[in-house]
Amino acid sequence: MNNRRAMKIKAAMLATAVLLQLSPGIAATVGVQQAAISTQGSGPYYRLNLPVGIYPGSVHPDLHDVRVRNAAGELLSFSWVDTETETAELHSTKVPLFPLPDEQSLTVNTANSFRKNPDGSLTQLSEWKTGKKKTVPVWILDVSQSKGQLLQARLELAAQVNGLFGFSLEASDDLKNWRLISADEQVIQLQHQNATVQKLEINLYHATARYLRLRWRDADQAPELLGVTVDSQQQSYTPPPLQWSALIQPKGCSNTYCDYPLPEKTPIDSLRLQLSEPNTLATVSVWGQLPPAQATSSYRHHHNPLYPLHVLRHHKQVAAQQTDREVWLNETLVYRLSLPNGEAKSPDLLMDGASYKGLRLQTTGPVSSLGKPPPGLQIASLPRSLVFLARGKGPYILEWGVEAKDGAALPLHTLMPNLKIAQLIKADDASVEIASQPVIGETEKFATAPVTAPAKEHKPWLWAALAAGLAILGAMVWSLLKSMSIQKEDTKKDTTEDMTEAK
Repeated sequence: MNNRRAMKIKAAMLATAVLLQLSPGIAATVGVQQAAISTQGSGPYYRLNLPVGIYPGSVHPDLHDVRVRNAAGELLSFSWVDTETETAELHSTKVPLFPLPDEQSLTVNTANSFRKNPDGSLTQLSEWKTGKKKTVPVWILDVSQSKGQLLQARLELAAQVNGLFGFSLEASDDLKNWRLISADEQVIQLQHQNATVQKLEINLYHATARYLRLRWRDADQAPELLGVTVDSQQQSYTPPPLQWSALIQPKGCSNTYCDYPLPEKTPIDSLRLQLSEPNTLATVSVWGQLPPAQATSSYRHHHNPLYPLHVLRHHKQVAAQQTDREVWLNETLVYRLSLPNGEAKSPDLLMDGASYKGLRLQTTGPVSSLGKPPPGLQIASLPRSLVFLARGKGPYILEWGVEAKDGAALPLHTLMPNLKIAQLIKADDASVEIASQPVIGETEKFATAPVTAPAKEHKPWLWAALAAGLAILGAMVWSLLKSMSIQKEDTKKDTTEDMTEAK
């Protein structure tokens, strides 16, 4: 009898397990996720840049659920690297310019043009006047007094300059050895369809240098350069390159805007519009759409220093432009123009590094001014970086997707007490592959179809399986209780008969 009862108890437990397997709606829909970490070098510190594909499966945009384990499943100590940028300082400096009048100045002695001072700055020796009849093919930019890493240069061209101008950019610390920063850049200043089109910012890619050398591609048509302002930042590490998403199509458009879906919890540091038709020009406002239960934009894991600078220069107050469901992010003139000396495209847009449910592109006129079909867009995110201390045998495992109390990140000075932050780049490299989830919009109808929320997904088979599982479990429990009751009555009857015989 005891064996029979044990078998029924095991069967009930098995039915319960099957029931849990068939009812994912009751349990958490996103469980723990893991990916193997590849390491190079002997360690013990490894620096790991996390792919942006980690965000949709994470618990929160700040990735506080991330953990690192060894092959034995033991938690390893780690620290976030990018948190050190929270105290970084932004500097904007109008830098001195020194013209080089001929091609020979690219390689030969420049002592006749300027001299180097003890602090590294340059002083002009001879006056050089520029104008329409006298162009400057090469400029030396003295950035020796700019603090920290160089973020971008903002050029100021003469008011009469009109056109697209290509150039290359190099960096040096001694005016003798030069390294290439960019081989093919361009600035734009022109009038098109009663609108002024400008692209005068140059990405300096966090370079560290004392001097920059700008060489116009067409020396005879070089524009008149009035000044250059360099934005730099003092920070403790060099951020990894931006990671760009696949092309995202709009899920729907109205007469004046298009809405675009975004991957969950993914921070947006830059935005790129892909206009479908040449000679397209329109003013666009970018709005971030908030989740229903969220009153403000989500956690910013990365504070883009150039974004607030951009907002300040354009006299926008983001807080004043915020509603309960949307946040103003940027406003710009987007264009794609076919010019005699090449195609001009509007630059990527700076964003605030927050995550949103979706983006809305709103035009000042009809949305058809963006071309037919409407543009696709790409978002770029700066991947988060962490350093972990290897212990035990590999392979080491990255884990995320569930709340956990143990194994949280440590302060960097706790993890690396004997190392300076500037030496962090000497940590060995590690990498991990996480597949990004594609975001696909509805591209069949673009005209004036209203944007509607997708219908909720219903799964009747799941509820049927759940009901069947409950019925089976109830029947097995009832059968088990009935058998136990019968056994109890039999035991009582046998005891009564034994007492009667004894009397």
